[in-house]
Amino acid sequence: MEGYKLIALDVDGTLINSRYILTKRTIKALRQVMNKGLYVTLCTGRFYRSAIRIAKNIPVNAPIITSDGALIRDVYNNRIYYEKALQKDVLMEIIDTVSGCDDVKLQIFLRDKKIFLGKSYRVAQLKRFYTFARRFSFIGSVNYIRDFVLIPVKNIDDVNRLKKYVDRIYIDGYMKESLGLPLKAVISGNPVTIVELTKKFEKMFGKSIYITSAVKNTVDIVDGEVSKAKGLEVISRILGLKRQDIIAIGDNYNDILMLEYAGLGVLMGNAPLELKEKGLPLTLTNNEEGVAYFIESHFKNTFFSHFQ
Repeated sequence: MEGYKLIALDVDGTLINSRYILTKRTIKALRQVMNKGLYVTLCTGRFYRSAIRIAKNIPVNAPIITSDGALIRDVYNNRIYYEKALQKDVLMEIIDTVSGCDDVKLQIFLRDKKIFLGKSYRVAQLKRFYTFARRFSFIGSVNYIRDFVLIPVKNIDDVNRLKKYVDRIYIDGYMKESLGLPLKAVISGNPVTIVELTKKFEKMFGKSIYITSAVKNTVDIVDGEVSKAKGLEVISRILGLKRQDIIAIGDNYNDILMLEYAGLGVLMGNAPLELKEKGLPLTLTNNEEGVAYFIESHFKNTFFSHFQ
C-alpha cells in the first residue's frame, strides 16, 4: 500500500451511510492517511453545492470532482480546474424530449445553480425526503435538507421559457445569473420511461454524450468526454500523480469507469450484484463503514501501529 498517494471517494452509497451521515470513524481514518501524506478527494455525481459540506467536514486536501466529472473545483478558494458543458443542441433536444413525458422530472446542473423543469424543486425534494425520512436520524435529516433542498435553484415550469433561458445562458456564456454553463442533465421518474429515454438518447447522440446512473430510476447525462475516470485523469495531472497512484472507492454504475481507471478500484459491499460480478476488490457496505474498514485493514501495517 505504500505506493498509493490519492484516495478518491464516491459519496452517496460509499462515503456516507444510508442515514446520510459521515461517521466519526470514517473521518478519523481519512484524516490519518492524510496526516501520512496521502491526498483525499471526492469524486461524486452530486451538484457542487451538494458536496461542499462533506468535503469540508473531512476536510479533503485536494480539489473535488463533481457532476460525474464535469466540474473539478477547490472548495476552499473556488478555483476551477476543469469544466465541461453539455453541447447546446444536445441539451435542447433533451429538454424537448423530456417535456413530452409527464411521468419524469428534469434537472439541469450549472456550476453554482440547478434549473428545475417544474413549479418547485424544493417541494419535489421534500416529497422525496418524506418517503424515506424514517431511516434518518435528526442529523441525517438536517444533512439531507442542507445538501439537496436548501441549494440555489431556478424553477421554470414552462418548456418554452426554459429553452429561452438555456439559450440565453449559452449565448451570454458565463453570465452572472447562470453562474456557469449546463454541465449535466438529470432525468428521474417512471422506470419504463427512463429506459425508453436512455435508448432514444443513445441512438440520437451516440458518443457525444455519456449516460450513467447512481440513483434508482434516475439517469445522468453529461458530455461524451466527461466521466469520473476523466476527472481522476485531470486530478492526476494537477497533483503530479500517475493513475497507479490512485485508490478509488465507489458503489454504483457511474463509478465503474473510475474504479477501472484507478491503480486500485474498490467496490462497496452494497453495490449491485451486476457490478460485483466484475470481480473488483470488495469492502464492507456503507452502513458497515466500508471506507473506514478498507483503510484500517489495508493501511494499518504500512502506516500505523494501531487504529482505535
